[in-house]
Amino acid sequence: MFDPAAGSDSALLLTEQVLVLATIIGSVAALPAFIEFVTDARKRKSRIDLSLEDEEVSRLTPRLAGLDDLLTSIEDLVDRARFPAAYQELKIGNEILIIGPNQTGKKSLAQTLAKITGMERLVTVYNPRDSDALAKAKSLVHSYKRKKVMLLLPRIDLAYKESDPEVLTELDALIESTSERQNVLVVATATSFEPDSDLDNLFGIKLVLPGALVEGVHRREIPDEVAADIRSMMAKVADFYLAEARRRGFRIEGMSEADFTERILAEAMNPAEIEDIVVLCETAALFRRRTRRATDLLFTADILETSIARVVVG
Repeated sequence: MFDPAAGSDSALLLTEQVLVLATIIGSVAALPAFIEFVTDARKRKSRIDLSLEDEEVSRLTPRLAGLDDLLTSIEDLVDRARFPAAYQELKIGNEILIIGPNQTGKKSLAQTLAKITGMERLVTVYNPRDSDALAKAKSLVHSYKRKKVMLLLPRIDLAYKESDPEVLTELDALIESTSERQNVLVVATATSFEPDSDLDNLFGIKLVLPGALVEGVHRREIPDEVAADIRSMMAKVADFYLAEARRRGFRIEGMSEADFTERILAEAMNPAEIEDIVVLCETAALFRRRTRRATDLLFTADILETSIARVVVG
């Protein structure tokens, strides 16, 4: 006699066997893709490990020869990085680009800056063309909320020469998001530099070592029909930032405000450069008062020229 329950059990068992078999077949079919995924993940991790280093600054022993005068000339920048709270009203990113030939001590200079500015961690991205390494560096730097960190990007000019859109997007995001943090100092190095390039516009402060390769010319030709309007706009920008400086107690000494503005307009190519020049003047003036080299917050001719040289290259 036919037993419906037994038939149902047999059908269920057969269905389960078919499902198990299908699962096994599917797993075998997907195995190459899974192996490829695991292999790629391992390669990516290995590549990141080779491109990224996170180390204690206290363990660094940089050897710096022949750049003592440069360190002396940037005492105000060192002080600002060491005591950011004293300069917190100055709206400028904490990013520095060191430009110089190969084997001139750019990395040693960066490591020395890390030590004398009181950084606790040094995060170095040896290959700034690797988007995975850049993303990992961003996460790593942001994880240090209570420690002072230097983010070092050697040979950043290579990334901009290759102009990979994805990499440049990651690089811009990394620099902009980290340089705005008071506990982070971003330092990059380059062996060549092109004025008014994306790299130039990304870094407000440039330190140029002897023998640096500067490609092209700085000033662009401005059509006569718009030159007057552009100059008027730039003059208004300069007046705005000078008015902000006066509001914070800074004043010009040894030259008229018109001469001060005219000198800036002779070199700056865009509003961002005007702002950077004025803020660097504020940095130097504040440092001089902090170290009792001046009793007031003064913009002098030498402070102005130094600030222009740090912003405008070429």
